[in-house]
Amino acid sequence: MINNLPEKTGKSLEQWLELLQTQSFTKHSEAVNFLKQEHGVTHGFANSIVHLSKPAPASPDDWVAQQYRGKETLLPIY
Repeated sequence: MINNLPEKTGKSLEQWLELLQTQSFTKHSEAVNFLKQEHGVTHGFANSIVHLSKPAPASPDDWVAQQYRGKETLLPIY
């Protein structure tokens, strides 16, 4: 899918990532909607681009912390 980005969207992944860095979104869906509405990117490509724009957590503990960010009261259940 990423290899098809330039052909299908007119920009490479790197170009899309640079564009997203110029914006400030608080939610994943805001960035996806921005790409869809302002740039005509399909949902699948927009979702992938936004997902790949976020740095991957360094360790399993970071994954858990990220998953429960904003929902810390649920962490003891985990």
